[in-house]
Amino acid sequence: MHSGLNIDGQALQTILNTVTDVVIMTDHHGNVMQVNQALEQLFGYQPAELIGQNVSLLMPASYAGAHQHYMANYLQTGVPRIIGVGRELAAKHKAGHLLPIHISVTKVEHSALFVGVIRDMSELVKLENEALLASEMERNKISRELVDIENQAILVSEAERNRISRELHDELGQNLMGLSMQLQGITRQLTGSDTLLQQQLQQLGNALLHNVRNIRAIINELATVELEDQGLQEALTTFVNSCNTFSNGVKVNFNCEGLWQAEAYSVEVQLYRIAREAIYNALKHADASRIDVNLLQQDNTIQLSIQDNGKGLPADLKVRDNRLINVGNGLRNIHFRAHVIGAHLTISSSATTGTLIECLYTKPAANTRLQRTEI
Repeated sequence: MHSGLNIDGQALQTILNTVTDVVIMTDHHGNVMQVNQALEQLFGYQPAELIGQNVSLLMPASYAGAHQHYMANYLQTGVPRIIGVGRELAAKHKAGHLLPIHISVTKVEHSALFVGVIRDMSELVKLENEALLASEMERNKISRELVDIENQAILVSEAERNRISRELHDELGQNLMGLSMQLQGITRQLTGSDTLLQQQLQQLGNALLHNVRNIRAIINELATVELEDQGLQEALTTFVNSCNTFSNGVKVNFNCEGLWQAEAYSVEVQLYRIAREAIYNALKHADASRIDVNLLQQDNTIQLSIQDNGKGLPADLKVRDNRLINVGNGLRNIHFRAHVIGAHLTISSSATTGTLIECLYTKPAANTRLQRTEI
């Protein structure tokens, strides 16, 4: 034990040197009077290097001034701010790097001396960080597994939608069309005296044709055959073209920027459904004359936007933390689909500029990229 003040002789020095924590005695100015051998292992200083130096040598600059202020305040007021209170903070090694430590300071009775006990917290901090990292990795793993489950459910759902669509087309749709053609043939064969019956049969035939058109619309809504066969860009092109045939004067435009590269099927399905839902909403509710759909693929991001020039969203619809409150199923579905693929969705609206829906998808790293699963 090196000492600038001999207290209780060699016995005290020996006792202090057996302590694994650093023990430092200072005067009321913070000058080091005594320190044990543990100093070297923790801070890199020989004990003799610290005797007579200010204890702030072991502190980062941000702490040194505050320490002197606390000491002066205690001596003047007797109110302990750090005296008798253990604290965790950073100390400075001789080499300049910071160390996590726990320090407790007490005043020696009937003197102006202070004793500080410093414990190395490096191992504990390391263990805490490892535990936090392990916890974060586990959360990420669970999150990825949930996303995988959601995507598998979506793929199964899409396969089932396509199956139902094919059955409606192959069975019910064709049967109804056949019945309609038979009625038309029977109507033409009736004599002129059967005018009332002709009218009734014509009405029945028109009703059948109306139902055929409805079934075709349902088939079109259910199926993602174009998406499976052609990919997102071509599927959206086909859908927008079909919209322009029944949109009652609303012009729907589609623009795809960049050289399109195919994405995971589960991602393309959701982007396709988001676009369809947004376009349908605008056609039904916006009183718009124009709808612009833009798809941009750049680097590792895909941006899908649907802008209309209509009357905006209803006045009673609220946005809270970018989440829509009091909305119908259409916008709720859009939010859900964006969430499933981890995309960022923003919706802005006004009575003068219409509604803009933007979906920004960032591709995952190569080792976590979602792959299409055949059903």
